[in-house]
Amino acid sequence: MQAAALREPLVLRDGAALRVRQIVPTDGAALAAGLQRLSPRSRYLRFAAPKPRFTQRELDWLTTVDHHGHEALVAYEAESGAGVAVARWVVTEPGVAEIALTVTDDWQRRGLGTLLSARLLELARREGVHEMRASVLAENPGAIGLLKAAGFRRVGFSGAMHEYALVLHA
Repeated sequence: MQAAALREPLVLRDGAALRVRQIVPTDGAALAAGLQRLSPRSRYLRFAAPKPRFTQRELDWLTTVDHHGHEALVAYEAESGAGVAVARWVVTEPGVAEIALTVTDDWQRRGLGTLLSARLLELARREGVHEMRASVLAENPGAIGLLKAAGFRRVGFSGAMHEYALVLHA
């Protein structure tokens, strides 16, 4: 299914334009390469632990999605085809999904996360997700700022992890 949210390029505030598409199983090598483009600090902030590489099992799970209970979008440079961000949600209970987003270091703080997450939330609404949740390290102000700007509110915390939630309206 080619969703309307995927047809138009993402145009960042600096004028850069990126394409967006749903992830496919053949994206495993590109996903592994993208992880290597992240600084150790960015990997830690995203995974809440050191993450030197993905296992084959992780790559299979991250790239084999059904687009109903598990969705993932890839933002990429149109000319080179290089992936620069992945955003996903996974249903954790009926009507509720967990969102996650990774943007390579050289594309951070340009508005990409905000635009890509908005497209992802649109697809979640279409699939009947009514609440989105996110877990983020308290020491990750970029992710917290993105969540708050999207309307998420903090609903709890456990140690260094803060939990955020957003009710999605139809």
